[in-house]
Amino acid sequence: MQMKSTRVTRGVQVDEVWAAADAVLSQGERPTIERVRAYLGRGSPNTVAPMLDAWYGSLAKRLDANGGEEGTGEQGALPAPVLRVAKALWGRAQQHAQEQAAQSVQVDRDALEKLVERLAAERTALDQEQQRLNERSEALGAALLAKDHQIADLMRQVTDLQKGLAGRDADIESVRTQHAAATQALQAERGRLNALNEEHRQERERLEQRASAQERRLLEDVDRTRQELKRVTLLLADDNKKAAKSLADSHEQAQSLRVQVSALIAENAGLAREILSAREDLQMAHSHQEQLQKDMADLLVQLKARLPKGGANTETPATRSKMKTVLKR
Repeated sequence: MQMKSTRVTRGVQVDEVWAAADAVLSQGERPTIERVRAYLGRGSPNTVAPMLDAWYGSLAKRLDANGGEEGTGEQGALPAPVLRVAKALWGRAQQHAQEQAAQSVQVDRDALEKLVERLAAERTALDQEQQRLNERSEALGAALLAKDHQIADLMRQVTDLQKGLAGRDADIESVRTQHAAATQALQAERGRLNALNEEHRQERERLEQRASAQERRLLEDVDRTRQELKRVTLLLADDNKKAAKSLADSHEQAQSLRVQVSALIAENAGLAREILSAREDLQMAHSHQEQLQKDMADLLVQLKARLPKGGANTETPATRSKMKTVLKR
């Protein structure tokens, strides 16, 4: 590069910065902004910085321009001492850069392996949680089916009991009908007895000789009728008591069955809510799993983009196996 002449009043120029950088480099030190400014004795960092960057940008070309020959007189070529120092510093810089790149690749590889292990662990945990939710859903479904069968059995029992109650009501109505008929027959018998008494009175007036025998017969008939009436009355009372007790027991059993049916229906509704909650948890777990897979794929793409060329070939077989396993899942 051809240097331009400068004036002191114009401030630091490019050729001054480059000459100062060459001088610092010839002393075996790395040219920095502060060292160049110290060598020049002036210049602001904002002015020196871009000029020094340009010097570093041309350093490789200037080294190549020497072609391995020291002390050439080409314009823009470095002096022999500066060239030797520059080559040494350039070699150290390249070695340092390679070491830094290798360390960065190793750090990224370690981070990637840890991320793959963490994602695999999370995937395993999600699979276990999904299996637990599936088992819980199956158990709740089985319990709900059993409750449905139990409710159906109880409903059949209630139906049978209602039919039995209807039959009992018919029996009670029949007993009541018989009691009414017996009462009507008793009243008719009482009317007949009254008529017979009146006839006996008349007949006693007319037939005094036959009155005693007929009166005894009539009294015996009346006594038998009264005994029969008393027996029928007791039977009817006992039948009424039995029917009333049976009806009360049937109503009490029906009420108990209704309470059991109500409890089972409420329990069935609770089980249905639990199944719905389990299904929602399962759906959320699936969404979380899909989001983790998407995040892992994005992170793998970013890490691969950050790796230097050829870095993918340096992956260990274990890392590639873990990455393939996670991506397949």
